[in-house]
Amino acid sequence: MIDYHIHTSRCCHATGVIDEYLAEAERKGLLEIGFADHFPLELLGCEPENRVTMHADELPAYLADVERMRKIACIPVRTGVEADYLPGREEVTAAALAAYPFDYIIGSIHFLDSWDFTHPRYLEHYRKTDLDLLYEQYFATVAKMAGSGLFDIAGHLDVVKKFAFFPQKDWSYLVEKTCRVLAANDLCVELNSSGWRAPVAEAYPSRTFLEKCRSLGVAVTLGSDAHCPGDVGRDLGRAVSLLKEAGFAEVAVFEGRKRMMRPLTI
Repeated sequence: MIDYHIHTSRCCHATGVIDEYLAEAERKGLLEIGFADHFPLELLGCEPENRVTMHADELPAYLADVERMRKIACIPVRTGVEADYLPGREEVTAAALAAYPFDYIIGSIHFLDSWDFTHPRYLEHYRKTDLDLLYEQYFATVAKMAGSGLFDIAGHLDVVKKFAFFPQKDWSYLVEKTCRVLAANDLCVELNSSGWRAPVAEAYPSRTFLEKCRSLGVAVTLGSDAHCPGDVGRDLGRAVSLLKEAGFAEVAVFEGRKRMMRPLTI
């Protein structure tokens, strides 16, 4: 079992030191891990209201921390990052990410326009929003992200459901459309187990998404989205079972931004 979505305290909203995350991974018997902390938004030309990523001047120290873990670990440790996809800033993002030796880059969407829709502080905005239009906007942005060629993995694919607000209309067509774009651009999808810890109480993405991904040949990887040491590997056994139920037999791993497939095991 692998965990490719582990944060550190440098992102300003996680706890614990990086050594504790590695120790927890080894204690739980994980076969391979990757740290994927939040890439500095200021390097993408964005200054959010709240600090939700590491500072730009901390990035070299983050890379050094992960390299130190790699040297002392009993398991493979990969250097990843979770970067926000910001429409219209593709060139800036490409240049910023290319400057660092990542093994993989997770592309995620946390902002729609200036709204951080994944933050509970802004939960009230959902109640003032046309949810049908919101879902269309979100998945249209996912499609742009997939087509950008910037990322190796699509992070928490249907995170727009995090707080259990759903459209009134049938949105299954968005699942089909999104998965076809992912397949056309050969973008891997993570099964992010943190959805089970969110109000929606469902993995990102849903089984419906996973089954469609499988039918179209979209690769998957695994991540806990741990923001504290105890969450490393959390619910990943459950995630593996879900992937097998959806028809997957392999999981993607990365090194030097090259994807390889490994047998799906607990």
